[in-house]
Amino acid sequence: MVQKSIPAMVIRGGTSKGIYFKRSDLPADESTWDRILLRVFGSPDSMQIDGIGGSHSTTSKAMIISPSSKENFDLDYRFAQISVNKNTVDWGGNCGNLTFGVGVFGVESGMIKTIPSQTTDLTLHNENTNSTIEQSLYITQDGSPQYEGDFTVYGVPGTGSPIRSRFVDPSGSVTNKLFPTGSASEIISVDSIGDVAVSIVDVTTPCVFINASDLGVSAAITPAEVNGDSTLLSILELIRSIACERAGIVDDFQNATSHSPGFPKVAIVGSPCDYTTISGEKIASNEYDILARIMSMQKAHPAYAVTGAMCMASAALLEGTIPNQALSSTHSGDSVILGHPKGTMRIGVGIDGSEITHTEADRTSRTIMKGNLFY
Repeated sequence: MVQKSIPAMVIRGGTSKGIYFKRSDLPADESTWDRILLRVFGSPDSMQIDGIGGSHSTTSKAMIISPSSKENFDLDYRFAQISVNKNTVDWGGNCGNLTFGVGVFGVESGMIKTIPSQTTDLTLHNENTNSTIEQSLYITQDGSPQYEGDFTVYGVPGTGSPIRSRFVDPSGSVTNKLFPTGSASEIISVDSIGDVAVSIVDVTTPCVFINASDLGVSAAITPAEVNGDSTLLSILELIRSIACERAGIVDDFQNATSHSPGFPKVAIVGSPCDYTTISGEKIASNEYDILARIMSMQKAHPAYAVTGAMCMASAALLEGTIPNQALSSTHSGDSVILGHPKGTMRIGVGIDGSEITHTEADRTSRTIMKGNLFY
């Protein structure tokens, strides 16, 4: 069979790396997309040796982008999480990190026209969650995205030009409810450890939060320690699966891993303490507001998912949730600083009473490759 090819770009957004496609370059028949993406990334295979995937959930992602069909929007985009080891593509949610590359792709592909040396402001529509993102990025004298800068993203070598993304009215991104079950916290029973208090929250993406102490671990646990503990992995996936059913994402929790492996995300949280990042940097307890680790496709995320961080920060400001109980007693203001395995991340939260009006963060992005991918 003769190979076919698709124009594409490899772009890093935040601490993730993905393949960005123009919608017009993919077949009109969307039922073929899963097969094409699995082939392009080289899944299922733990090494993804026959594709462009990087053997990790954070490098096995795609964005499909087009000029927006909606009034007052610039770009529509759809996110795909491609499984590394399974024949599965999850379209159930958004990727915050790769969202920071959407504007970059729009400019580099010619879909967005810029004014040299001025900031470009865009309004994006995420089709997965029907959500609005306001994004701003700096432009160079030749009209290209500005990549050089002095902004640091923990988990990315060097520095870059900051891109700001604001998620507007982000509650109920998938479930249409801030608290999908109607409760700020509830109990999930696990045979091996008993009753566990959790919070199921949906802001930018649905997440289920658990106190690290209830799992018998520290919230400063490393990704390698999480991934090396098969019992902990099983407990976390069971809790995530039950939350998936309770949130109405699947009908039966036993189908959550196969039908919705990426959403909701599950995270363990704890109060600030001194800890060491996986690169050896010392982070003091007074440098951040809440400590957490999050899972991605049944493995520990090496840093932290942006949408998950936005959900975490929002939940931390809502009374009665597990993250709120773990929030530093010295926290103040309208932003939350999260401690994660590679450092810290600031998330801005707009809150009006019990309503979340927006979440925002700054990240960097860089185009790595333009060319054709074969499948």
